[in-house]
Amino acid sequence: MIIWKLRKGLDRRFRGGHPWVYSNELAASPKGIEPGSPVELRDAGGAFLARGYGNPSSLISFRSMTRDEQDPEPCGYGWLLARLVDAVSFRRRAGLYDTSCRICFAEADCLPGLVIDRYVLAGGGIVHVLQAQTAGMDRLLDEAVRALEEIAGADEWARSAVVVRNDAGVRKLEGLELEKPRVVKMIEGADEGGLRDSSVLVRYGAWSGALHVDLLEGQKTGLFLDQNANIASALGFFAPLVRSRGADAGSGVIRILDLCCYAGQWGSALAALSAREGVRAQVVAVDASAAALEYARRNIEAAGADCITLKADVFEKPDLSCGPFELVVADPPALIKGRKDIEGGKHAYMKLYELALGACASGAGIVLCSCSALLEENDFAMAIAKASRRSGRSARWVARGGQAPDHPVLPAFPEGRYLKCWTGTC
Repeated sequence: MIIWKLRKGLDRRFRGGHPWVYSNELAASPKGIEPGSPVELRDAGGAFLARGYGNPSSLISFRSMTRDEQDPEPCGYGWLLARLVDAVSFRRRAGLYDTSCRICFAEADCLPGLVIDRYVLAGGGIVHVLQAQTAGMDRLLDEAVRALEEIAGADEWARSAVVVRNDAGVRKLEGLELEKPRVVKMIEGADEGGLRDSSVLVRYGAWSGALHVDLLEGQKTGLFLDQNANIASALGFFAPLVRSRGADAGSGVIRILDLCCYAGQWGSALAALSAREGVRAQVVAVDASAAALEYARRNIEAAGADCITLKADVFEKPDLSCGPFELVVADPPALIKGRKDIEGGKHAYMKLYELALGACASGAGIVLCSCSALLEENDFAMAIAKASRRSGRSARWVARGGQAPDHPVLPAFPEGRYLKCWTGTC
């Protein structure tokens, strides 16, 4: 196995639990190896630190998979299978496995660069969507599919599909090409067209339901599973607000604004809450994608609400004259892709939050989110504070959330804690 050493005095962060080593922390150049090759990492004195894989084409030159010197080759099938079995067992113990969830979350599951979302279909099928975001996992992708088959067993595998979504821009940082989504395996007796309109089961706390999504070419792997816990929290907090609205005989319809709605995940959940409380709801769903808006319309109407779709760029002052709104959500895609985007991204988030706050009726419930890992919590809070001043609307924030339990975090790995979600009232 290839052996790399750290420069003297540069092992403190890694020994503290961070799973990455940068190229300028190595004692010698990482050039000359095949990207994704197995590597053993040692300190400057030659003592064992970890095994994982290396990539001379990336600023992150080494990614750790095990710190146990007795562990076997970590880039082989046996290791991959064991780690996936452990990851699946964790989700089962947490009660997450009977609805759609993420069953492998890269570094948090000791498989850096590998993401696997498992979608449970309303009709009983399963769709696994895989992303190999690094060179090391790109080499192991076929083995990951083989491991999924072994974990599933013959009966479940027969009603399972596997989709590879190597279209994430982060692959470019690893020197990898972006690929068109491809179906590796299809459910027996089904065709690929069904993946573009899949009815997937989701759970938000005590409530569960189904959403129509595109598992072949939709955003991320088809749905934002990381928001499940935040949606559950918001439903609980907003229930009295919706209930009081229903108790007011002259209140009429409750108006909901879903900014950057994608498939209407938030809007449909809030619409379903309103229906359960016996309140008629109207959801205005705003997104730049016409395809996304069609999914949102279907999901929101299926939840029992009227839906108005608005194809618009949220940064170009969309027409929200049908407001103000009693419930407002702003959950944009990542607006900060790299460090060069941080300052511009902060301003963009502030502008979006200003729009959301300005659309709120008196006493409205509001949810503001960011999934940019490079937007730190303090900067997120400052963007909200600036938006409050500019809009002239203040809010009291009662809940702060992150990614759902199927996206576990490592305390020494802040890069893995990316999602921020504040819920409050104006």
